[in-house]
Amino acid sequence: MPDAPAVPTRARILVLALLVLVTLVGYADRQVLALLKPVLDRELGWTASDYATISSGFQLAVAIGFLGAGWLVDRFGPRMALGVGLVGWSLCAVLHAAARSVTQFLVLRTGLGLFESVGTPAMMAAVSATFRADERGRVIGFLNAAPNLAAMLTPLLVGLLFPLVGWTGTVAIIGGSGFLCALAWMLVPLRRPTPDRVAADPTVAARPADRHMLARVTAAFALSKLLTDPVWWFMLFWLPDLLHHRFGLDVAQLGLPLAAAYGCAAAGSLLGGFLPHRLARGGDPEPARRRVMAVAAACVLPVPLVLVCSSLAAGVALVGLALAAHQFFAANLFGFASERVPAAHVGRVTSIGAFCGNLGGAIILRAAGGSALLPVFGYCALAYLAAWCVFSLLVPLRRLRRADGLDA
Repeated sequence: MPDAPAVPTRARILVLALLVLVTLVGYADRQVLALLKPVLDRELGWTASDYATISSGFQLAVAIGFLGAGWLVDRFGPRMALGVGLVGWSLCAVLHAAARSVTQFLVLRTGLGLFESVGTPAMMAAVSATFRADERGRVIGFLNAAPNLAAMLTPLLVGLLFPLVGWTGTVAIIGGSGFLCALAWMLVPLRRPTPDRVAADPTVAARPADRHMLARVTAAFALSKLLTDPVWWFMLFWLPDLLHHRFGLDVAQLGLPLAAAYGCAAAGSLLGGFLPHRLARGGDPEPARRRVMAVAAACVLPVPLVLVCSSLAAGVALVGLALAAHQFFAANLFGFASERVPAAHVGRVTSIGAFCGNLGGAIILRAAGGSALLPVFGYCALAYLAAWCVFSLLVPLRRLRRADGLDA
């Protein structure tokens, strides 16, 4: 078992708590515009195409930002990279309150996306630097649950703030909370990531087989994110609008249905982080991981039925099941990457995967601006089975066991 990092237990808990808090703030900044869309449609005259342009522009900016974010994290460390990113994206989020035109919103969302791109690789680098390898799957499960908690709490918070301070005050208050997170993050005790045994030993790291395996792991992670992350981004940006038009819910009524759907997603994330190691009973978690990822892929298949069901409860249940399956799948992708990628490469590998996932998100958000949602939901239903097949082909279990020096 890997040695525990030289970080006291209390400090490790603090790091995890702050990473969860930063994730909550980041996803609240992303979601608030989706929740206020019916109001902005009415007050600013937005069309579905305008909203698609703004949301897809944000996703494209995040994707482009990931091209350099991993290098910045590996170069300057997660403390500085995430601290600067937090200040930048909080400033952009607050300035949304002054925007009025589609162009102004697009510029600010682009800035928000560029600064937020540092978040994922910095958090993964912080996890690798702070927690043992056998702890990382569970920690990532908690971190993957945070966006769902944000998706549950943000509609309730918006429902409380909007009647009191309007949409401008709502986005300013939620965006400004990031400055407090940045201050707390810069004070947290955090060590720089150090290369693990494989990365530190030049005779091991230079073996062609190891370089080849790292390339296959990176490709499997990146392509799986490219295929599956668009589903999450589509749901995050378009689900409030879908519930508004399909079931007649207004801003104040969206809170509970969205909280229920994303509550299912949070449960899926926590379960995804724990279950493979639990089923492995101290052994190799990889066979169990692949089985449960296949089950998760099958659970997304019924999601297009939300377009034809007349019951709000049934629609929320279908979406909740799909979101839970997504987070279950994603937690295992990140758990796989954190266990198979040397610590010195975590930032870059995570950035490559996040770039692919956000690029896919930009494409699907642009496509959702059209009038026909059935093709988009059809893609959502099949994305995880396709990703599971790609993942299994690129890093078959026998190759991993051979790389670990085990019998196939």
